[in-house]
Amino acid sequence: MTKDQALKRAGVVFFLLALGAAGIVARLVQLQVVQHPHWAALAQALQEETIEVPAQRGTIYDCRGRPLACDVPAYSIALDNYHMTKPELLVRLLEEELGMEPQEAAELVYRESYFTWLARRVDREVGERLRERARQLGIRGLLFFDTWKRAYPLGPLAPEVLGVVGVDGQGLAGLELSFDQSLSGRAKRYHLLRGLDGRVYDISLVDPGQVGEDLRLTLDADFQRVCQEELGEGLEAYSAGRGLAIIMEPCSGAVLALAQALGDEPQSPGLEFLNPWAVTQVFEPGSTFKAVISLAALDRGVVTPESTFNGDSPYVVAGIPIHNAQEQDFGFINFRQALVASVNTVLIQVAERLGIEATYRHLRNMGFGEETGIELPGEVRGLVRPLAEWTPVDLAVASFGQGVAVTGIQLATAFCAIANDGVLPQPHLVAGNAGPGRRVASPEAAATLRELLRATVASPGGTGRHTELPGFYIAGKSGTGQKASPQGGYLEDYVVGAMAAFFPWWAPEYVVLVVYDDLEFRYWDPYEQTVQFRWGGTTAGPTVKEIVADLAQAGLLLPYQPPPTTELGRSG
Repeated sequence: MTKDQALKRAGVVFFLLALGAAGIVARLVQLQVVQHPHWAALAQALQEETIEVPAQRGTIYDCRGRPLACDVPAYSIALDNYHMTKPELLVRLLEEELGMEPQEAAELVYRESYFTWLARRVDREVGERLRERARQLGIRGLLFFDTWKRAYPLGPLAPEVLGVVGVDGQGLAGLELSFDQSLSGRAKRYHLLRGLDGRVYDISLVDPGQVGEDLRLTLDADFQRVCQEELGEGLEAYSAGRGLAIIMEPCSGAVLALAQALGDEPQSPGLEFLNPWAVTQVFEPGSTFKAVISLAALDRGVVTPESTFNGDSPYVVAGIPIHNAQEQDFGFINFRQALVASVNTVLIQVAERLGIEATYRHLRNMGFGEETGIELPGEVRGLVRPLAEWTPVDLAVASFGQGVAVTGIQLATAFCAIANDGVLPQPHLVAGNAGPGRRVASPEAAATLRELLRATVASPGGTGRHTELPGFYIAGKSGTGQKASPQGGYLEDYVVGAMAAFFPWWAPEYVVLVVYDDLEFRYWDPYEQTVQFRWGGTTAGPTVKEIVADLAQAGLLLPYQPPPTTELGRSG
């Protein structure tokens, strides 16, 4: 090879090397400069990970400062699947300590993943025991994160009000859902660092989060417990499907108790039990609605306690005969007597004196057909049909609570207006949320109606007589509402029984509502050897009485002195 050939060959080789070097440099520039953000992000994703753990949730207190729901220390437990050891022992350990099914535990342990959540919000004691047993067995790969778990120091009180918290620390129902943003605070954030082999080498706290805000309620834990216990006993005694009880302060609208129970499983934590049907579902109020219509009639001066009516049955409206309960005739009686005996045909005539438009306006002003604004999620409006759709028959049956549908909180609030001198308060569960009330009737009309409703309880023949409790001067109105049938019309064997009451009648401090749904209307009385009927006054009425008696026995209520008398000798 000549010298010139060698030089040419060397030049070619040098050129090729230079070209290759240029390509490598260009590729390095592309990777490290042009595509640097992309590859840096990818590398960080492969080697770094951020885990969020919910912060300590705010405490929910009752009106006396007692915690109803609070967070206690717990663990959230995860697994580094690729670097664990002794998986067969780990599966068995998860079964024994966390109560997992064998298949569930195996799926989590043998999952192809760098990170798998095994359990959230595990009791601290259980987590410590699991960690120690894993250490003793030589099991590696478990990761423990400090977190919190919801606890209920006073037991299962008001679950339909409080709601529940999910495994991710989010409110799923009740006030936990309504106030989730303020209660939950800001989550903790942990930084996980992995090596090239995927192993977790470091866990560091990068954001300590922020504790959630506390929530103070108007609920009184003692009032709530009494209501829950008495509802449970009432459901068993009266063969009802479910029941609710509400206690309110009529002047402020504060809800002191909002309880419910199911006939088959009163303490069930299921979704049905967590649904506060006093707010989310409706029923026909029956004769409790006679008090609502009476307030309008007294306020507008179309009736007085001594106004006389024919109380015979039936009363014909637009060619349709409408009957009293059990088609009973009462002859000529005054309005006071008609309320005491709960005479349908008299209340129809009272409503006719009011007229369709005045009755409709009054119902809407009393809050029926609209949400009350109470803080629980899922509140419904109830049913009051548009004014243009009302007929004389609609007016007639509405006078005794048929053809309209209400929620428990609407009905309790309406009786607050009667007790509160004609001012409808804003019902609320959260302390400090009391809004301005609105006047729906004159103080004089409300006072007159309170005296009439006292007679329905105090009179020997009154439909509310089973609510009477010496020393507490209870007034109120019972009602037995029919239940609509899916096939149209009404069911024959099941009704809604209700009692709306307040005490003491001349200056009420408390309103109590009890409602039983899916109440078996007919039953066999083995002592009388005959078929008897269950009414609101004979079921919900006694439960109201027992609630008040239990609160008095616990020292939470004291009997009242007899009311003062006026110059005319009447209590007032």
